[in-house]
Amino acid sequence: MFVAMGLGNDPQLIRPLLGPAGNVLGTLLQVNAAGGWRVVADIAAYEAAVDPNGGLIDSNPYGVLAEAGSRLVVDAGANALFRVAADGTITTVAVFPSRPNRSTDSVPTAVAVGPDGAYYVGESTGVPFAAGAARIYRVVEGMEPEVYLEGFKMIVDLAFDDDGTLYVLQFATGPVFFTGPGELIRIAPDGSRSVVLGGLNFPTSLAVGVDGALYVTNRGIAPGLGEVLRISVFRAGL
Repeated sequence: MFVAMGLGNDPQLIRPLLGPAGNVLGTLLQVNAAGGWRVVADIAAYEAAVDPNGGLIDSNPYGVLAEAGSRLVVDAGANALFRVAADGTITTVAVFPSRPNRSTDSVPTAVAVGPDGAYYVGESTGVPFAAGAARIYRVVEGMEPEVYLEGFKMIVDLAFDDDGTLYVLQFATGPVFFTGPGELIRIAPDGSRSVVLGGLNFPTSLAVGVDGALYVTNRGIAPGLGEVLRISVFRAGL
């Protein structure tokens, strides 16, 4: 499996303060079945060298999408989507609008492949994490990202099922900051929205299982209390 190691800062400033272990932060890791791991790519070093969005140097790898021959990494600090080739080479796929083009940074957190083959990227946005400020972008390589859907808050993950239905996981739902419970939203192919499950407590990730059920990690910031929820979805109605 592939794991994004967060950082949330300029690697040139923070890594020297953390000793040798700091070099693992801001990277993409590959982990084998026995638990061994290796660094595949230094995402933070790429952000420091290239700075695709032209802002402050800030790298915080978050979401990962594994494809044949390469990996897509969403960097919440760099406001960008990167591709990591099999040999570790990093290229920029897309950059998402942030200050001064809008009132907050984009802070992209999740990437999924849609039924049309395009990439869909959800964002958390930055301070004050206002309700309705988060967007989902549709990304086609070689083209500017397009706003696909709007009106969300603090998206932390998204996934498509086999029917083309999009599920969006929100970390919180309150007016600003981390207030209000988390929520799982269903977006049908016709664009209609419905809440699959509310009342979540700091959910962090989402997956569609091979059994057709949805799996959500809940209480993701509470040591010893984290849990995985299985949610059955009936196609004739929720």
